[in-house]
Amino acid sequence: MNAKAVLISIILGGVIVSVPATIPVLAADSTTKAGNPGDYSDRDRMNSSEDEKKQLEQALKTGEEKDFYRRELEKMGWQITAVNYNKPDYLEYEIVKGPSTYEVQATFDKNSHKANKVDVEWNMWKADATEKALKGQKVDYPRGTTTNASRYSERDKMKSSKNEKTKLEQALKSGEEKDFYRRELEKMGWQITSVNYDKPDYVEYEIVKGPSTYEVQLDFAKNSHKSNKVSVTYNGWKADATNKALKETQARR
Repeated sequence: MNAKAVLISIILGGVIVSVPATIPVLAADSTTKAGNPGDYSDRDRMNSSEDEKKQLEQALKTGEEKDFYRRELEKMGWQITAVNYNKPDYLEYEIVKGPSTYEVQATFDKNSHKANKVDVEWNMWKADATEKALKGQKVDYPRGTTTNASRYSERDKMKSSKNEKTKLEQALKSGEEKDFYRRELEKMGWQITSVNYDKPDYVEYEIVKGPSTYEVQLDFAKNSHKSNKVSVTYNGWKADATNKALKETQARR
């Protein structure tokens, strides 16, 4: 925040006295710049978490009954922070270990009660208990299934968010300079809540509109200064300003 010095005149006993005062002036651009962008950048975090995700996929093999998956996760040191769904044919967990979180989706055969498909997904939409566990707060094993599970389930949310993501990808075409993307996002009603990176060859924004958030990743050619790759990804690791904007939206609903 910049400060501007001005003179303020005060009348004291009939004498006008001028004293300097400093008045804060808000910066024109109030978008938050991430302090530790590697903590929030989906590109960075996905690269560093790929091996961990593969280990989970290998351990959570198909052909097992429900109890196996809880035991196996706990044996590997993972905490189950949310049970989004627990149906005869479908089980969905949110899991946390240290700074890492994933969603485990297991589909079961109705006759054998054994899993015929197990997916481990990045946990973009996190239940409240998952958020608490990631902050180091104590969280007990869930007593029941998550209330309003469709708000947190990756399987449900990706279906409903697909059209919105496609529109962003179509609007944010490659071959433009940096300023174009900021203008285009604001024109579409998106708020840029965090600038994770702002380099000559790479820019990364977190954006919010209503209950939705994405990460926009822009790669630029060094000579032309025009983008040669534009990616819109689901925003799994959110900066504090992004979380704040989403909570404000939720409070108004």
